[in-house]
Amino acid sequence: MKHNKSIFAIVLFTAFSFFATPLMAGHDTANLPVELKFLGNVKNQPLVELSFSGSKAENEFTISITDQHGIVLYSSNEKGEKFSKQFLLDTDDLGDATLTFRITGKKSGRSASYKVSHQSVTIENMDVVRL
Repeated sequence: MKHNKSIFAIVLFTAFSFFATPLMAGHDTANLPVELKFLGNVKNQPLVELSFSGSKAENEFTISITDQHGIVLYSSNEKGEKFSKQFLLDTDDLGDATLTFRITGKKSGRSASYKVSHQSVTIENMDVVRL
């Protein structure tokens, strides 16, 4: 059974790494110093990490999480050059909702967007795509 869990974890990590491909939105996101990664599951709930590696010139960010209907589920202003923030997504409440993480640099106005969707089949997948 332990061997099956290890194989499942490797397959799951590979699938999520494959879907974590950045897509360009309407803004220049090439130099925005943020990254969203799927870390795994905690008590059957997906855990994602938003990492910031800014600079003195780019150290203030606005984070907003919206659902597929545009309803804001989370919003905060963060300040710092290098830090990370983890989000545990409650799939019991969210169901199969598609979430959009939008990170905007306050000084530059550049933004990066990630689409996070959860599908349950025989194998569980979490897609994190930079928009």
